[in-house]
Amino acid sequence: MTEFRNGVGLQSDFPQGIVTNGLPALVLVFHPYYADNYDMTCEGLARVSGGLAWQVHFRQRPNKPNAIQAYQAGMQGRSYPVALKGRAWISAETFQVLRLETDMVAPMPEIRLMAEHTAIEYGPVNFRRDNVELWLPQSAEVYFAWRGRQMYRRHSFSNYLLFGVDEKEKINAPKNAGSPQIEEKN
Repeated sequence: MTEFRNGVGLQSDFPQGIVTNGLPALVLVFHPYYADNYDMTCEGLARVSGGLAWQVHFRQRPNKPNAIQAYQAGMQGRSYPVALKGRAWISAETFQVLRLETDMVAPMPEIRLMAEHTAIEYGPVNFRRDNVELWLPQSAEVYFAWRGRQMYRRHSFSNYLLFGVDEKEKINAPKNAGSPQIEEKN
């Protein structure tokens, strides 16, 4: 996953010099590579936007790595992994993630981050190529308490691009392939 923004994306281009990126990657909590890092519990069916959705609670396991989210001090600074807990609403009909909310498991006094809450809404995005439809973030809201200040960010996601590589392997006999020629000398 790669995220591009309008403009150059320098840290100074963002409010208070704080860059919030990587929000679309939070759904990877459910990817098989990361899912074992979380305790997950299905809390049952809930009514969401006129339909039914499975409500799934997740929480970072203390003995597993925090590989989904981190805070970084400066563009080249140290990274501080964040243990997450949260809830997802997954369509009972299509099994697509409709909404995802996360919170920090515990405050991080070493960087003066006392709280963070993220809410992401997902929806279908249609790509003309091969008539592909993917469920991707439509919007995200982030609230955080950092260095004694309360902050809020709202993101809208659009202009998605789909990159793919088609590989069709054809195996042919090499040119001039026939029986090997052996030359004998006396």
